[in-house]
Amino acid sequence: MNTKIFIKLNQMVKDSPQLLLDDNALRQAINGEFCVDLGDIHTTAIGPLVHQIDEAVMTRYFSKVWQPETKKYKYSGLSIIDEVNALSPDNVLDVGCGYNEFKGKIQNLTGIDPYNTRADKMVHTLDYETDIQYDVTICLGSINFGSADKIVRELQKVVKLTKKGGLLIFRANPGIQHGAFESQWIDFFDWNITFIMNVAQALNCTVKQLRRDMPKNALNGGRLYFVLEKN
Repeated sequence: MNTKIFIKLNQMVKDSPQLLLDDNALRQAINGEFCVDLGDIHTTAIGPLVHQIDEAVMTRYFSKVWQPETKKYKYSGLSIIDEVNALSPDNVLDVGCGYNEFKGKIQNLTGIDPYNTRADKMVHTLDYETDIQYDVTICLGSINFGSADKIVRELQKVVKLTKKGGLLIFRANPGIQHGAFESQWIDFFDWNITFIMNVAQALNCTVKQLRRDMPKNALNGGRLYFVLEKN
């Protein structure tokens, strides 16, 4: 659950409980606060509403505002093209592929993304189903939103999609808020080295590489780049 949206929405309802009795007023209040139009509201339960708002916020930002910065990163940028191709993979999965930048550059690649029409398949990570197991799974900033339990479930999913002995390549945001106004309600998970080491062990993976990946002219702590091998 997006805790930022939950806290704000819960406070709105506490301050104005009449919102729960008037769907149109609730819709307008949500639009005014979160800048998203939910259309018809079919529930006034806080949990489902938080999920609905969160999905609308994510869709707006990642389909209309966000732009990739792949070229800025030393380890998790364009350099992974040659690194992955050198493995001669039969199948590669790019999770949260955005504009599908690696398509046609990394061999045998499938890109999935719930928000970008350039993906090969528009689908959430947890909803992606296939009989294929991948030699390499790429997750550049895509498993980074929501609470720890959601992060772990998504990690379990991508590990399951990867062959034994296969590699998982990550770029993770340590909780740094994006600068655009439209991103203010996105709940960025604060990745850290301890979490990476512990969750890798829990998922029966070996950490092959782990380092800071600082974009050019960075004014913050950059990102965490790490590679896991599925045991």
